[in-house]
Amino acid sequence: MILRLRSLLRSADTRDGVVMTAATVLAGGFDYLVLVVAGVLLSDPAAIAFLAVMNLLKIAEQVTWVIRNVVAYYTAELAVQSMAQTRIGQFVRGRWRWAWRWGLLVALLFGLAAPLTNRLINANSTAAVVAAGLALLFFFVRPVTDGALQGVQNFLGLGSVVVLQAVLRFALTAVLIWSGLELVGAVLALPLASGLALLLALWLLRHYFREPAAPGSPKISFSYSALTLVGLLAFAVLVYSDAILVNRLFAETAAAQYTPVNVLGRINLFVPVALGMVLFPKATQRQALGQDARPMLLLALAATFLPGLMLTAVFFLIPGWIVDLVFRGQYANPGLLLGWVGLATTLFAGVNIWLNYALSLGRRPFIFLLAGIALAQITAVLLLHHTLMTIAWVLLVSGLAANLAGALFLLRPAQANRG
Repeated sequence: MILRLRSLLRSADTRDGVVMTAATVLAGGFDYLVLVVAGVLLSDPAAIAFLAVMNLLKIAEQVTWVIRNVVAYYTAELAVQSMAQTRIGQFVRGRWRWAWRWGLLVALLFGLAAPLTNRLINANSTAAVVAAGLALLFFFVRPVTDGALQGVQNFLGLGSVVVLQAVLRFALTAVLIWSGLELVGAVLALPLASGLALLLALWLLRHYFREPAAPGSPKISFSYSALTLVGLLAFAVLVYSDAILVNRLFAETAAAQYTPVNVLGRINLFVPVALGMVLFPKATQRQALGQDARPMLLLALAATFLPGLMLTAVFFLIPGWIVDLVFRGQYANPGLLLGWVGLATTLFAGVNIWLNYALSLGRRPFIFLLAGIALAQITAVLLLHHTLMTIAWVLLVSGLAANLAGALFLLRPAQANRG
């Protein structure tokens, strides 16, 4: 195992990981600046509402990542077969048409339900929720191209698409808020940037879209798709439900105090998101070829926990200085709350790695247990929301439980079970 880890450190797998990590950190930096700009330029109620809408979209995005994971899974398998480019082209075109049909339908239904959604998340802006519905369309379409790039392991191209969207979103957020659109403009920047980044993804995949039709396109497994949905939805609930529930359950002053904590804590997710995207297709292909993917898993976990724990230590040591520096004195010193939420987010970062590994090999027990932990987390928050620190402790326990489940169920060698 140690020799294989050393070999991985010098391999193309590591280079892909470095490329995606750099791209995701850069993109995450711009996405983080979006939250900072919105927090500074918007009023406190609008900033709180923006965070609630964004976390709702994050949960929706995680759900639609089922499409990305399924496309990446099958594309990775097709890439090692004969007539790979033709088969991949046919498969991707089929998913592309499907995504447009369902994306338009879901966006329309979400827009019609915007008044109800607005009341549920306490966003105080039906127009902003309608703007969020446009993002849902691209949440269906973009995963097809992103999943194809991920499956063929074009991580330089995928990283470029991710960075382009983040840069455009940052610029559009500032411009649209300054133009007077306020909260609606801040939300609208996301679908606009996503649509423009989609053009680059289509150009990178142009050769696959030009391939003629051919027999043998794989049939999508409903069982595997449902398993992916359960896993991604459970992870989304673990990571993004806290801001929505705090906005719903706490007074405005407490919700405002949680805003910088939520924003800063999410920084710990930048690296594992990238590593998970690299791990997924590579583990899938290794399993298909009868190879052991656990060395890649351990390397990804190490690369996730080390920077996360270092940043968490900084959160514990100088929370007030960090919040003052980033938000220009707009929020009070969160104290130890920032450190505990940062530690919980670091644990969630590890869960992201476990989840990608489990999905790449079709490991059901871990994913079902993760869903149970997510449900328990929501229940605990609803029952124990006495203080913001209580919320942090609930998140921390959930993160510990999910990582222990990963170690218990995923470190043992087993056959993949896609269903």
